[in-house]
Amino acid sequence: MSVFRVIGTAGHIDHGKTSLVKALTGIDTDRLKEEKERGITIELGFAHMSLPSGNVVSVIDVPGHERFVRTMVAGAVGIDAVILVVAADEGVMPQTREHLDICSLLGIRSGVVALTKCDLVSKELLDLAQEELREILNGTFLSGCEIIACSVQTGQGLRELPVAIERALRKANVRDQEATARLPIDRVFTRKGFGTVVTGTLISGQIHVGDELTPVPPHRSFITAKVRGIQVHGHAVSTASAGQRTAANLSIPLHTVSKGETLAPIGTLTASSVMDVSLEYLNAARAILPRRSRLLVHLGTAQRLGTITLLDRTQLEPGQTALAQLSLAEPLCVMPGDRFVLRGFAPQKHHGTTLGGGVILRNQSTPQRRKSSSLCETLHAVSLALQQLSVPKQRHIAVRSLTQLHIARKGISGSSLSDLLRTLPIGESTLRTALNELSQRAAIIRQPDLAETEDGAWISQSAHAAVRQGILDAVNEALAQNQERSGIPKEQLRTQLKGPLRGLSARLFDALCSQLLREGVLQADKELLHPPHKQTAPVSDPPQVCAVLQVFEQAGLAAPRMEDLAALFTQQHPKLVVPAGSDLKKIVDLLIRRGDLLRIKDLIFFRRAVSELGERLCSFLKQHHEISPSQFKDLVGQSRKYSIPLAEHFDAQRLTLRVGDQRRLRSLT
Repeated sequence: MSVFRVIGTAGHIDHGKTSLVKALTGIDTDRLKEEKERGITIELGFAHMSLPSGNVVSVIDVPGHERFVRTMVAGAVGIDAVILVVAADEGVMPQTREHLDICSLLGIRSGVVALTKCDLVSKELLDLAQEELREILNGTFLSGCEIIACSVQTGQGLRELPVAIERALRKANVRDQEATARLPIDRVFTRKGFGTVVTGTLISGQIHVGDELTPVPPHRSFITAKVRGIQVHGHAVSTASAGQRTAANLSIPLHTVSKGETLAPIGTLTASSVMDVSLEYLNAARAILPRRSRLLVHLGTAQRLGTITLLDRTQLEPGQTALAQLSLAEPLCVMPGDRFVLRGFAPQKHHGTTLGGGVILRNQSTPQRRKSSSLCETLHAVSLALQQLSVPKQRHIAVRSLTQLHIARKGISGSSLSDLLRTLPIGESTLRTALNELSQRAAIIRQPDLAETEDGAWISQSAHAAVRQGILDAVNEALAQNQERSGIPKEQLRTQLKGPLRGLSARLFDALCSQLLREGVLQADKELLHPPHKQTAPVSDPPQVCAVLQVFEQAGLAAPRMEDLAALFTQQHPKLVVPAGSDLKKIVDLLIRRGDLLRIKDLIFFRRAVSELGERLCSFLKQHHEISPSQFKDLVGQSRKYSIPLAEHFDAQRLTLRVGDQRRLRSLT
């Protein structure tokens, strides 16, 4: 079992949560004067305890009063297992039930029950209290859990309870140490000699002394917070890891950071206002939930006003689940897999105001105005993958599925590595492995020029195929409308794309056009794009046209000059009458328009010879990674007069990239 664990209390007010924590840890978590005077917990309390194995775990003591459920949720967000505290002399009370529901909604799946104050009741009443608890817990995540009768006065159960806690923690999911660091802030204060200090449970990744973090969303404007020091369990450490209660001393003023915000590395995470969710509506709710409702949202350590909109139905009855979209009045830092709680404005019978909650499926969503069957199918797939993510044997498949679903979601705009890290709860090395596997399976296509990063970006195979076909269709349609045209300018072509391809980014458009040109699916005459033509003259061509084409074919990459063309024509075809100078130029222009010849600057090449050179160049670069000018000249087999324009031609076609004097294959850079 990992030592990076957090346990938390839950239960009705005055059932002995704080006293129990003090008896187990020796730490009084009620630190406020008001708490001492009133005898109730108002703010979150923190302690730590040693388990029988020697592992040290963090303990969060939460308020039990219904007025402080907001604080209770903020503390329960980071816990791995719960100690449900129930007083033997009072039994299950409204906040007992509400806290149990909240823990379930927050994804807590293990815990124990501490039946406190057992010294105040007879054995018969204690047995009845235990039986009542088993009935109430049946069907919940605590069904069949250990129930330990305790008394802080006599010490009964205080030895058995830590053993039961350790067994419960073994069932809890392991937190991801590799994912982006996220520290939801539950306290902000100053300490003399240190300055601003924030605390929270680190829910993913690691934080190191010297790291530069930023609050998300920023309190007022973007700010850099350098980590001056870190404490875990009151001891200074150089690194805090996911699952640890963490106090971080920051080099920023107190007013620039607030409870409810999340600390994250600079440039990694952004806040979301709209997100797609899986929603669970509690049986305790009194009324049907309409398609659109305004509720209080508890997410992380924050509370926000939000609107929940059902996506797969028009209303939701108590006890049912649905797909929905959550819109917040103010943005928050969230990731898929995060849990939230929904509360209403009026208490339920024998219950507080908690109505339901659920799981964030996708952040950075776009508002949906009507039901979409395709969206619901995708969200069901995302929900399943998120469930599999916490199962070690299924995690690999889940990571691959989530990655592919997100790239498909982004469509033709593509997904960069930074975009994927902002929107998936997956670490970089794991994500790169998934990207490589999906690329090898051709499920996704990497586009090196689609983003200004070394990795570029990825689009789905279906989006890639749709864009390619859309470009070809647009070329054919434009030329069909005006058969006098020999081609369509590339930039004009991009503006004429229709449907989902409208607004296609210039980067992706250029990249795909270059790919189509390399493959010979499209051809270019200067800036004009057109479909490919046959490389040899049709049978119906006049003999003079065939002869001119053969002159260029025989010349290969040693492009003949126009002034030498007549002499070469006579030399190779002595029985044919040489066309006049103007007629000879018209034949050459025809062959260029038709695609048989290729004009590069002031030289005219036989197109097939240039295409074959491109293939040889690709093979060379895949083997040697780069090519020098002299090596390229040898590959061409001609002088610099020809090799330099040809090299620049491949640069312009985005086949190669010039780096200093060397050239590299763009798809490998």
